[in-house]
Amino acid sequence: MIEAQAVPVRVYRRSALEAISCPKRFYEIYERTDPIEDSSDEALRGQGFHEAAKKYIQRLASLKLTTDAEELQLALREAITELRIPAHLVKEVEALAERWALTFELDLDSYLLSEETQILDDYGLQWTPDLVYVKGDELHQIDWKTHWAGLSDAQVKDQFQAQVYVWQAAQKWPGFGSYRFTFTYPRLGYSATAVWSRAEVDELEIIVLSRIDIIDACRKAGEWKANPGSMCLYCRLDCPVKDHGSLDVSRVKNAAEASAIAGELMVFDKAAQARKNALKAWCDERGPVVCNEVEWGYNDSDVTTFPADGVLRVLSSHGIAGMDFTVTKTALRTYLSSKKYSRVGSDLREIAVKKHRSVFGSRIVREKS
Repeated sequence: MIEAQAVPVRVYRRSALEAISCPKRFYEIYERTDPIEDSSDEALRGQGFHEAAKKYIQRLASLKLTTDAEELQLALREAITELRIPAHLVKEVEALAERWALTFELDLDSYLLSEETQILDDYGLQWTPDLVYVKGDELHQIDWKTHWAGLSDAQVKDQFQAQVYVWQAAQKWPGFGSYRFTFTYPRLGYSATAVWSRAEVDELEIIVLSRIDIIDACRKAGEWKANPGSMCLYCRLDCPVKDHGSLDVSRVKNAAEASAIAGELMVFDKAAQARKNALKAWCDERGPVVCNEVEWGYNDSDVTTFPADGVLRVLSSHGIAGMDFTVTKTALRTYLSSKKYSRVGSDLREIAVKKHRSVFGSRIVREKS
């Protein structure tokens, strides 16, 4: 009698659950017998930093230290050697780790684990949190991102990774009153965080488990069709839906395409500005121009301002105190940059409050000779 072969247990990571938004992408990376592996510089850079951070934190924990420069260097050397990080990425990985370590201190009293894979057998799920703290009635997961742009606190709750990690943590470590998730950006020098109450965590279950249902449905039907969506911008795989012509302007798949698009934008921006200037000159003399229900021309508008001392006086007279007013650098440019007001600028800089944000755009850079 021939014994039936056991069906291998499938264990899904967060990245797989996210990829199933496009079944073709999921198939290419996770389902086929020879899946596509990401060996790009971006992937290797992230792997190198994560491995160094893991080794560093575990060294600190075993030695009961909160920070130590020598242990960081040992962790870096081990990580770079074990992962065989290419020579051209070594300095970047090292710089990222050293910048991060300048402000990182391990909370020994709250430390639970670092980079230890957790598995939920009942759901076929696994994840590897970068760092986990337990602080009173709250479980806190921290995840490092070596990206060039970051999120704000308000955006964290809408991130699929944060939602999946928080829900999984609640299944693995139930009973906490709240679950916190933090993205830390070593390159940018800041973090973004959000907290889920127990009730909010329960609402995440359908988000997580529905991804598994979609995978099962595609596998049963044997169909893995491309499904265009927001993730297309970050996908580098060949696609029968998105690839049209020699250069698909809806996404970038490689460095050559990125450079080509950057060059085109330079030309387009200059051409657009030249046309706006020409149209403005026409409108100066002959009035507005209408094209396809869009009118180009001048629009009158009122600008309302309130004197600061008067506002504070009115609010105070009504018993309103402690208002948090903020003023942009643009409004204070004269006082911050003029030599005439150097003392005023110095005093203003002392009370300045900085909030990090990432803004995509272009700037002039010159290579060092």
